[in-house]
Amino acid sequence: MKILKYVLGALALIVVGFGILVFVTIRSLEVEQITPDLHVIYGMGGNAGVLKTSAGTVIIDTMTLEYQGARIRELAEELTGSPVVMIINSHYHLDHTHGNPAFDSGTRVVATERTLHYLQTTDAEYFADAPDLMPNETFTNERVIRLGDKTIRVMHPGRGHTDGDLVAYMVEDNAVHLGDLFFHKLYPNIDLEAGGSVQQWGASLERVLALDARHVIPGHGPVTDNTALRQFQAFINQLADIGRQAQEQGWSREETLETDLFTEDAGYGQVTLVVPIGLNREFVLGRAWEETHQAFELLP
Repeated sequence: MKILKYVLGALALIVVGFGILVFVTIRSLEVEQITPDLHVIYGMGGNAGVLKTSAGTVIIDTMTLEYQGARIRELAEELTGSPVVMIINSHYHLDHTHGNPAFDSGTRVVATERTLHYLQTTDAEYFADAPDLMPNETFTNERVIRLGDKTIRVMHPGRGHTDGDLVAYMVEDNAVHLGDLFFHKLYPNIDLEAGGSVQQWGASLERVLALDARHVIPGHGPVTDNTALRQFQAFINQLADIGRQAQEQGWSREETLETDLFTEDAGYGQVTLVVPIGLNREFVLGRAWEETHQAFELLP
């Protein structure tokens, strides 16, 4: 009986400790200034961009929780001295969109049509009390937004992470936010079910590289440059090659996972949301095999 009491006590301490860790992680937001008018906020979820314009503040991605969205809004308005007038969502995943409801009703929310589709079909319940903070301005391929003294070129460069990702090129600041089309030295999520494609991802990145932006903001990981983006493209291209070889040579999924041909992932780590979420070497190799063998089902 005493042993059970000690075990239960230890479990209670573990649960409390984990709860404290989650709370601290959610609250922890770090700010990096990229240019005089552009900052990036790092936290639990995708990186949030903050752009100051003479017509108000633009937020690119809003992280995982409404509470985080509120903190991002508060920090952004402190940094820029002006209210948030626009949100840009790079894609539909919750760690980039679930902060949206913390913003004012009527805020412009820009995304691709595919992103809106996935939010409507997979996440409508979350936005039930704030439906107008789902994307309310959508496009298919490209749109140029002029807001005060700033120009933002939002474009869908092609399939990769999903089939609806956008990148936001901030022209005057010579910076591009890629959302999850770029994981900096981290194993990426590959959402085949939402039209993602290892095979086409490299070509999509080539279109972003053609922008020749000075500052490159990933969806996860620190801000960097085109040299790092080229390395991630090499990672993706090598992964695509392995997927094709697996199909042509009849490798099983298990044989593909054991390949020694995958070398461009040296130094890569895992994305964590408090704990690692399973994005690792085996995951990306498995996804490369599944795409070429059509071993997945598309979302409606």
